[in-house]
Formats: sequence, C-alpha cells, structure tokens
Amino acid sequence: MAEEQYVYAVTRVHINEQGLLSKQDLEQLISAPTLAEAFRLLTDKGWGSADIAADDPDALVAYETARTWGLIEELVGDSTPFNVFRVANDYHNLKAAIKLAYSADDENETGRYFLGFGTVPVETIVKAADEHDFSALPEDMAKAGQEAYEALAHTGVGQACDMVIDRAALVAVDKAGKETKSELLRRYAELTVDSANIKTAVRCCRMGKNRDFIDRAIAPAGTLNTEKLAAAAAEGMDAIYEYLRTTAYAGAVDELEVSLANFERWCDNQLIEMIRPQRNNYFSLEPLAAYILGRENEIKMVRLILSAKMNDLPAEALRERLRETYV
Repeated sequence: MAEEQYVYAVTRVHINEQGLLSKQDLEQLISAPTLAEAFRLLTDKGWGSADIAADDPDALVAYETARTWGLIEELVGDSTPFNVFRVANDYHNLKAAIKLAYSADDENETGRYFLGFGTVPVETIVKAADEHDFSALPEDMAKAGQEAYEALAHTGVGQACDMVIDRAALVAVDKAGKETKSELLRRYAELTVDSANIKTAVRCCRMGKNRDFIDRAIAPAGTLNTEKLAAAAAEGMDAIYEYLRTTAYAGAVDELEVSLANFERWCDNQLIEMIRPQRNNYFSLEPLAAYILGRENEIKMVRLILSAKMNDLPAEALRERLRETYV
C-alpha cells in the first residue's frame, strides 16, 4: 500500500477503535443479571444485528468477527499480509471437515463449525476431507490432513486427529510469522506458538504422558527449546517451572503455578501491551494488525462473559479472568 493509503486506513481504524469496549463496559456486562440483559448492553454498544437471537452468543461472536475482517478487507483489499492470523482458521476448518467426513455428517447442517477468513476456501477443505484426497491443499496442510485422517480412521479417537492438526497449525503460524516483515506480527506468532507449547507441556505432565507422546504433541516451532521443554514435561511440573525461568516466560511462572487460566491471561495481557504502542504509527500495517488483535481479545472476553451467563457462573470468577483491554 502507498503511504497515503496507510494513513487513510489507520485513520478509519482509529475511528472504529472508539467503539471498542472499555474495562467499565466489561464490568457492566459481568454485572448484568441475565444473558438477555448482557445482550442488551452489547446492542447499545453497537454489537450484533436484529436477526441475532439474544440466547445465541456463537452467532454474535461470528457476526462481530466478520465485521472486523470485513473492515480490514475493505481497507487493504489483500489480506495476505495478515496470514499469520488467518492460517489458524484453515487448520480449524481442516479438523472440522475431517471429523465430519469421518462421521458422515451433513456439512450443510454443521456449517457453524467452520470459520471464515482463512487462506483456503472452506469448500476446498471440505471437498478434500470428503474425498480423502488432500492434494489440492497447500503442501504442509495436505500432509497434516492425510496424517490426521489416517490417525482418526485407525484409532476412532478424535484426540488423535486433534494432536496432528493442532501441532501442524502452530508450525504454520510460526512459518507465517517468520515470513512477515512486520515485527509485531512476528512477535505475535512467537507468543502464540510458545504459549500453546507451554500449555501442551503442562497438560501432558499433569496427565502423566510419556516422552514419546509429549514429543508428538509439542510443535517444533517458536522460540523455546522444545527438546528441553518436552524433557521437563516428562520429569514434572517443577522441571517445567525451572526451565521456563531461564526463558522470556520467566515472568509467567508465578501465574502458571496458580492455573493455566492465569497463564493464558498473562499471555493475553502481554499481547495487549505489545500492540498498544502501534496506535501512533500511521505509515505501516501494524496499527491494522493491532486493531485485529484488539478486537479478537475483546471478542474473546465477551464470549467468556456470555458463556458464564448461560451457565450461571459467579461474577467474581469472571473478574479474576478479565484481560487488559486495548482501549
């Protein structure tokens, strides 16, 4: 994009940022006595549309996600620079398509399982899974699809499929991050991959998985030494903490010792601190990327709050998991 196009795009994004939810807005949502009241508050803030039912958080989240990407595509035309965000949707869709093909479900009835705004058309992914021929997909994705389908067909266990695709998705995010010229997008990819590997290591450790399983679960990507992380996970939680204290994630160990939810909040807050300085840059794609991430963080928190309302979870538990906001 030319310099003047960036200035226009960033200006438009800043206008839209004025509609982002603040901490006070999120507190109001948490304090709402019912799901319907939470929906009303969001409607007052410009969320959703008239045809979204007040008991359907998934539809609301999908609508707001589409609004975000619709704005970005309007402003930049080509979404390729943001592939580091989009490739994860491809692998989510691959996982859904393989499971639907294996169970012989009708995709027309289960289309809500697919995400838009990936780099590969959903129809292409569904066709590949239905025909058990993944050659039309990008090479790395095709390999993961074939391996995942065979694992599911052989074991009949969805976790076997999940492990293959989740690992491949992280490798794809890592690759997209290394290919970008944006420092922000590179650091986003690193944080995404590293945090996912740490959570996998912790879960494997707590489940008592052996080293072979751990090696297959952790993605060979990111900034961490995954050999050392896997070895630590096979040894015990104290070994994981000890290794992480030698890395850029030393500051997260205290949170991780409390819970994975606290660790996830720490990572999300790190991301918000990373993107805030980009708001004053008018001559690159970083402010647009920052807006996407700010919106994703906002949508994630709204989803959490609405889910809690549906399941009658206490407000205090939500406040403990509240993230920093972009605005």
